[in-house]
Amino acid sequence: MAAPLIPDPPLEPSPPLKYPTVSPTEVTRSDRIRNPHCWSNLPQELLLLVFERLGFADFERAKSVCSPCQSASRQAKPNNQIPWMIIFPKDKNYGLLFNPEEKDRVYKTQDLGNDFSRCFCMATYRSWLLMLDPLYTDDFQHNFYILDLLTRERIINLPTMASGLHSPVFWIDEKTKDYLVIGMFGEDHAVCLKKGDNSWKQIPSLSGIEECFNMVYKDHKLYCLNYCKLKIFDFSGEIPVKIFSITVPGCIKPLLMLPGRFPHNFSWTRMKNNVVVTVSGHVLIVNCIRRSMSKIWNFEIYKMDSPKGNKWVEIFSLGDEAILLDLGITVLAKDTEGIKKNSIYFNGTDFEGQYDGNDSFIFNLDTKTIEQPHQFFCSYVPCSNVRWFLPCFQRE
Repeated sequence: MAAPLIPDPPLEPSPPLKYPTVSPTEVTRSDRIRNPHCWSNLPQELLLLVFERLGFADFERAKSVCSPCQSASRQAKPNNQIPWMIIFPKDKNYGLLFNPEEKDRVYKTQDLGNDFSRCFCMATYRSWLLMLDPLYTDDFQHNFYILDLLTRERIINLPTMASGLHSPVFWIDEKTKDYLVIGMFGEDHAVCLKKGDNSWKQIPSLSGIEECFNMVYKDHKLYCLNYCKLKIFDFSGEIPVKIFSITVPGCIKPLLMLPGRFPHNFSWTRMKNNVVVTVSGHVLIVNCIRRSMSKIWNFEIYKMDSPKGNKWVEIFSLGDEAILLDLGITVLAKDTEGIKKNSIYFNGTDFEGQYDGNDSFIFNLDTKTIEQPHQFFCSYVPCSNVRWFLPCFQRE
């Protein structure tokens, strides 16, 4: 059974829950006879239609209303497109969860382990976290593990590495718990780890003299971006196969040093380049640009202009979609409460080593303005990291 989220008293008063819950014991057989509109009397087909339209928070509440609702929740196939944020408080063994649908509430997970407070989240996949333990062993190895932050289920510690893992991505099957972790070992070696492996394995087709500084894994395809090319690999078979490659002239911008206000004084203009895969499978390159010590952010977005992908064009609108830059994907935001279309969701902790405290941002491409989605409590909770993720529905 999934471990419940523990509502954490907000750091300032919040309104009561918008979604009242009903205990199954409150509805008796006589109540059903007197109340023809009881949820438990609805046909299963209608309950399924309801559950498949619910967001994560409503889904978790609704499945506890009655036995037929719980049964419908097991069969429903909801397509959750609402990202949540996990905030890692400093020196704490739990996470704080923020749901954009409930802007004035924050949820606290249960205890996630004695080592959670010292570990760093490197990547997310649905409700799973890829964690790095910064404490070295006697032979200076790096320790990793995978954790489900909602159920507290933990994949056994992964094999250690002699060095750090850069630009990691991972995938996990919810039923079989098969998993795949991919990242860069050093500057020019790509490595992977599958369930059952006793050690990290080098991927010859991905390794070379050009570092892959940004990766996205979606639908068994790995998208690798460096300063020269974008390459796509198919991981559906035993051996990864390169299926596409294109140069990225003009799309990638390196770190720049520009003259400052005073003679012989220079300031850095920092660039972060990301590959993003849209809902429909189109590939974008998103450049995040910010001058050192400035609070002004700018974005440039480039898209392949044809199915053959022979050149790039700059675009200025995402339409009804929103970019989750941490995950390298877009989600459909039209008519979705809490998600702003034509926006980019990102956090400062990944911005070329620059750390912006608790700040996670939403950049509106229409107005070119920034907002903080969790501003009502961010200034009160010292934290070490912030991540966006797509919570997965638990079936009991």
